[in-house]
Amino acid sequence: MLYRILKLIVGLGIRSYYREIRILNRENLDQEGPVILIANHPNTLMDAWIMGYINRRRVHFMAKATFFNSPLKRRLLGALGMIPINRKSDGVVSGVANKDSFEACYALLESGEILVVFPEGTSYLERKLRELKTGTARIALEVEARSNGQLGLKVIPIGLNYLSADTFRGSVMINVGKPISVDAFLDEYKTNQGIAAKKLTERFRSELSRVFVTMDDNVKEQLVHQLTYLFDSRYKETKGVKHSIGMLKEIQDRLDELSVTVPWKIEEINEETGDLIRTLSFFGIRPDFLDRPYRPMLYLRQTIQSYLFLLLTIPFFLFGFLHNALPYYGIGKLVPRLTKEVEYHAPLVVLIGLVSYPLVYVLWCVLFNFLFDPSWLELLIYGASLPLTGLFAHFFLRYIRHLTSKQQFSRFARRRKIVFSQLKAQRAQLKELIFND
Repeated sequence: MLYRILKLIVGLGIRSYYREIRILNRENLDQEGPVILIANHPNTLMDAWIMGYINRRRVHFMAKATFFNSPLKRRLLGALGMIPINRKSDGVVSGVANKDSFEACYALLESGEILVVFPEGTSYLERKLRELKTGTARIALEVEARSNGQLGLKVIPIGLNYLSADTFRGSVMINVGKPISVDAFLDEYKTNQGIAAKKLTERFRSELSRVFVTMDDNVKEQLVHQLTYLFDSRYKETKGVKHSIGMLKEIQDRLDELSVTVPWKIEEINEETGDLIRTLSFFGIRPDFLDRPYRPMLYLRQTIQSYLFLLLTIPFFLFGFLHNALPYYGIGKLVPRLTKEVEYHAPLVVLIGLVSYPLVYVLWCVLFNFLFDPSWLELLIYGASLPLTGLFAHFFLRYIRHLTSKQQFSRFARRRKIVFSQLKAQRAQLKELIFND
C-alpha cells in the first residue's frame, strides 16, 4: 500500500516536472516471471523513480548503502523495496552486509519479482555510458544457475535519454530494449564465474548502447549538441523528444563516420557551426525561426492574436503567479545551495516541491476560508485552481519570451532580408557539408 501511494505521488511529481515523457517499445516490459531491469544512470533518484513509473508491476531497487545509515531508514526503504549494497567508493555501512543483500536479490528473483539495477554504479549527468560493474551479471547468472536454467530470467536494457534533465519542463525519452536471456552463458559460469560475468556484462553494455545515445568524446559531444540546436526545429512536422534524440543520434553517427573517412571535415564543420551560432546570437535569432517563411501580414495577425490572448488571460496569470511564486522561486534558489552536484537538482526539486507546494496551497486555502467564508464547493474549486493556474503562469511567461523572440525575428527579417537569406543559405550549406558526400 505504501509503495502504491508513493508511486502515485512521485508519478505526479515526475509528470509535473517533465513536459514530455516518451516511452518507446513499452511492450518489451510486459514480461512474466523474474526480470532484471538495467539502465544508464545520469539523474540519480529521478532515474529510479522513472523506472518505477513506467512499470505496471512493482519494482525493487538495489541502492547504495549510504541511504540506509540508520535503523529507521533501513526499515522505511526496505518497505519500499530497496536493497542496500556497499560500494567500494563509500566504504561499509554498519548493519549492511553485501552477502545478505545478494541473497535478498536471489530470493526476490526466484519469487518472480522485478529488480532494478544501475550497473554503472554511480550517477553523473552526462551523455556517456560509463564502465559497467559485473555485479548485475553475477546476480543474473547465479539465480539462473540455482534453478538449472529453469527460472527463465530476463534482463531488459533501458535507455534514459534526457533533454534538459535538470530543467523544469524538460523532456525524457525512455527506450526499452529487447529482453536478454542469460542461458547462453550458464555453462561457462559453472566452470569460470568471472569470465562468464564479464562476457555477459559486455553483452549488457552492447545492448544499452543500442537504447541510449552515448558519447565518449566531450569535444565531439559539444559539436553534436550545437548541430542539433541548429537543425532541430519546432516548426517542422516531426518534433518532440523522440525526434530530437533521433536527430542527436543521426548527427553523432554521421560525425563518427566522417571522423574515419574524411577527418579533416570535422574541423571545417566545427568552424562553420561556431560561426553560424555566433552570428545568430549577435542578431538575437533562434535557429528554428529560419524554418519559417516570413509573411508580414501573417506575422501581424499572429502578433495581434497573441497580445489579445495575453491581455485576456492576465487575470489567470496573476492569480497563478501570486499563489505559486514563493515555492517556485524559493526552490530554485534553495536547491543549488543544498548541492552543487547537478545530478541531484531534478529529484530535489521534485521532492521539495511535493512537500512545499501542498503546504503553501493549504495555507492559501486557510487564508481564503478566513477572509471570505466560502462554501465547501467554492473552497474546493479555489484549491484545485492553484496548481492549474500555477502551470498556466509558467506557460504564460514562456509564451511572452517566445513572443519577444518572434517579434525580434520579424523586425530582423523585414529590415535585413539579404542577411536573413544568407543565414538560411549558410545553415543549408552546413547541412550539406555534413550529410552529403
